[in-house]
Amino acid sequence: MKLSKPIEMDYSKENFLVLLSYGENTEKSPYTHKQIAEWCERFWNEYCDIDAPEIIEKIMPVLADVETQWDLYLANTYSLSELQQLDCESVCLPVEWFKNWSAEANA
Repeated sequence: MKLSKPIEMDYSKENFLVLLSYGENTEKSPYTHKQIAEWCERFWNEYCDIDAPEIIEKIMPVLADVETQWDLYLANTYSLSELQQLDCESVCLPVEWFKNWSAEANA
């Protein structure tokens, strides 16, 4: 799958929460759910092999879940032939998931 145009935001909890709020509000978001999932994956990869600050450690499972659920949603929603032709930039995850991730990240 071709990568999206990357989101140019620093990796921080604050920016993560901003992106989750965009995920909840797709009509006002400058980013697609695909872009958000890819940003979460890059953020997670940045800190997965090091001793991250505690604030980052606490959100690591949520970052991983966003990216994992994106992949699972695609795999469970579309057939292989559909995926091969699908414009993934137009795919939207359930907005309720973004609300749950935001609550989990703020816990």
